[in-house]
Amino acid sequence: MGFHLDKNLIDKVPAGIVIHDSQSAVIAANAMAQRLLGEDLPDIRGRPADHPGWSFVAPDGSAIDVDDLPASRVLREKLPVTDVVVGVRRPGAHIIWLICNAYPVFDSGGQIASAVVCFTDCSELVATQQALEHSQQRLQLVLRALNEGYWDWDLDQQTLFYSERWWDMLGYAPGTHPTDIEAWQRLLHPEDRERVNRFLAELLAGAEVSYAIEFRLWHRDGHAVPVLSRGFVLREATGRAVRISGANTDLTERKQLERQLQLSADHDYLTGLPNRRYLLRELERRRMRAVADGQASAVLLIDLDNFKLLNDTEGHPFGDRLLQEVGRRLLGALERGDFVGRLGGDEFVVLLDCGAHTEVSCAVLAQQRARDLCHLLGRPFPIGERHFSITPSIGAVLVERGEGSADLLLQQADIALYAAKSAGRNAIRFFDPAMQRMIDERARLQDELAHAVERGEFVLYYQPQFDAEQKIVGAEALLRWQHPLRGLLAPGSFIPLAETSDLIVRLGDIVLRQASERLAAWSRVPALARLGIAVNVSARQMHDEDFVARSLGIMRVAGADPSRLSMELTESLLATDIEATIEKMHSLRREGIRFSVDDFGTGFSSLSYIQRFPLSSLKIDQSFVATCVDNPRSAGIVEIVIGLADRLGLGHIAEGVETAAQLEQLKALGCRAFQGYLLGVPMPVEEFEAMALARG
Repeated sequence: MGFHLDKNLIDKVPAGIVIHDSQSAVIAANAMAQRLLGEDLPDIRGRPADHPGWSFVAPDGSAIDVDDLPASRVLREKLPVTDVVVGVRRPGAHIIWLICNAYPVFDSGGQIASAVVCFTDCSELVATQQALEHSQQRLQLVLRALNEGYWDWDLDQQTLFYSERWWDMLGYAPGTHPTDIEAWQRLLHPEDRERVNRFLAELLAGAEVSYAIEFRLWHRDGHAVPVLSRGFVLREATGRAVRISGANTDLTERKQLERQLQLSADHDYLTGLPNRRYLLRELERRRMRAVADGQASAVLLIDLDNFKLLNDTEGHPFGDRLLQEVGRRLLGALERGDFVGRLGGDEFVVLLDCGAHTEVSCAVLAQQRARDLCHLLGRPFPIGERHFSITPSIGAVLVERGEGSADLLLQQADIALYAAKSAGRNAIRFFDPAMQRMIDERARLQDELAHAVERGEFVLYYQPQFDAEQKIVGAEALLRWQHPLRGLLAPGSFIPLAETSDLIVRLGDIVLRQASERLAAWSRVPALARLGIAVNVSARQMHDEDFVARSLGIMRVAGADPSRLSMELTESLLATDIEATIEKMHSLRREGIRFSVDDFGTGFSSLSYIQRFPLSSLKIDQSFVATCVDNPRSAGIVEIVIGLADRLGLGHIAEGVETAAQLEQLKALGCRAFQGYLLGVPMPVEEFEAMALARG
């Protein structure tokens, strides 16, 4: 039986793989093996292990006998061979050192059919080991001359020597503390003891000839001294450790310096640009300069549009590369006196030096520079073998004379940035007082919304859903805000604001609670008991950790039948945190709750999530319904969605039915469920129940 080879698979393995047949001839090699060996597969295919083209050496520099090669040993002994270091001498190149593992493959008759040899490059490790071996004696002499705590442990005689400096760094004079072999164990910090002893046991049992480890020893005064212990292990030819010699370096000053550097770090770790801390200092300096001598400058706050989506779909390493490239471009675009920093996430700040410009001319200059940066960042970014495009939104504010602070300037730039985002992204907006009033109004409305939740000012309206005989089969629950001054408000006036905070979760609970109470009430009226209610679920609700337990709890308290409830989800919700969303949907589906997709067909992933998510129904988007009479393509899409739903055992409903012609066309296309203003507008529950009872 031959060895089955999936070339695509083994070419992705980050190690070299070579396969020999039972006569030791090469029959396959992956891409990594060809690169490491410096030869292409056609050149080595059929070559036996003893071919003169091979040249293998042992770590000590001697030639390796062909019978001792991993492939030869496997074919001869029919047993795996592991961790063999082999040097490959390539023509015109240095020796490359490989650590090899080889395994036998048997045919159906139990005879060896081939040998698989896997290897990785360990050249740096071998070079380091050889260098350490050559310099071990010299290093021991150097250690004695250094002002470090030298020590020597004879493992056979079980004697341990501590130098004067070793005791001095712990506050002891030589001879004032017991110097037996256990002295260092008694002085070892208790929290480090298990880790250090485990490290020591592994070091002695292994084959390493050098080591380095950090731990803490107790000073005579009672404080811990951080030390770096480095040294060598002397081994017999068999590899048994017989002696360890090393030196302890006091890291106290270095640790203190590291802490100071960490606290005072002024640059972003990813892009190398000045960070927020540095940026605020520089911005405050420019603000003070504007106050003192009128030197004008401007702040450009740059945010990358849809960066989160790219980061989620392409992966965080990609996102990091993109941020680095953006930083490089901004840095390269600076003019004399300009400054660029990374505020955090995908936000960058450019401080423009307007010099002697007036505030008006500085604004004109800032507008032009902002446009230039939009063009600069809009050019594709080559990352790997692909090119990615992304657009920036920019909020700008002038550093003027007067009251304020660096933080306030950034807040104003952020308000301007929000205006740029609201304008459709890839836009530039300047801060002005009108923007501030808009933000203040938004904050006031959010406070009102929070109070409205507490006061229970929300009520559900119900839009009926019909079958082909125009019999009511259920309703979609739509939230309304009964505002004490502004009257009844539709969701569009408050839901987008609620979605920016946890208020949307509380509103979702209100909708579910009222709908559940209504289902429980209908269950006691035979003519209404068959009706179902559909509620909309936001992304924040679904991604809340307690969503499943809280939803089921609300329904149980109300006494509602979960099978009469349908949760409507959007395509954007299904496209994020997919695995967690699927798990939550299955948990709710097991209790009877059904799921449908709102606005089906408008996204790019519809077919993929139909396969993965436990859906019960598809809601045909009203954009197709509105044009299905006059546009054959829209009619075709509607017909395809209906056929797809039928084929997969899913229900369907057309939303946004507003004309009799649309209704007749939908029926002709096979649609069996409808919702829209033609048949029924959203209405208070009393009106809905009266309509449902009147229609039987």
